[in-house]
Amino acid sequence: MHINAYADKYIIEHILFMKEKPHSFWIQKAIALAKQGQTPFGALLVNTKDEFITAYNTTKLNGPTAHAEMNVIRQMHLLDYTETKTLRLYTSVEPCPMCMSAIVWAGIGSVIYGASIDDAAKYGKQIHVNSSEIVSKSWLSIQIIHHIERSLCLELFE
Repeated sequence: MHINAYADKYIIEHILFMKEKPHSFWIQKAIALAKQGQTPFGALLVNTKDEFITAYNTTKLNGPTAHAEMNVIRQMHLLDYTETKTLRLYTSVEPCPMCMSAIVWAGIGSVIYGASIDDAAKYGKQIHVNSSEIVSKSWLSIQIIHHIERSLCLELFE
């Protein structure tokens, strides 16, 4: 099943797959979303059934907080889940401190990304606080997996 919807000026996709895909599969989808949004930033939120929603950066249209991760978190109610800790967030670039804090508040259990904040800082402004540091200062344990398809994610900045 493949459904496309348009909400708040960004595209959300909800697709059902029959078995869990590897991390590289999802990061490649995040890369495609980033290209669609014409920025280096795309994100997916995936449940245990591999149903997912997607978003990309829309800061030019919707203001400075409309990062891909924030946009996908705002739509997490579209996913079927019993506990937020079972959700996985895939993103082309490591979440900034604002987005990582929102991930903590949302209770998302895993974050998987390609390029790091340090990588992104070579191409533009970044707040140099990594996602692990945000999690270490919180009450929540979040699995963080980094550098999946990093070289492909770095190409988004070129």
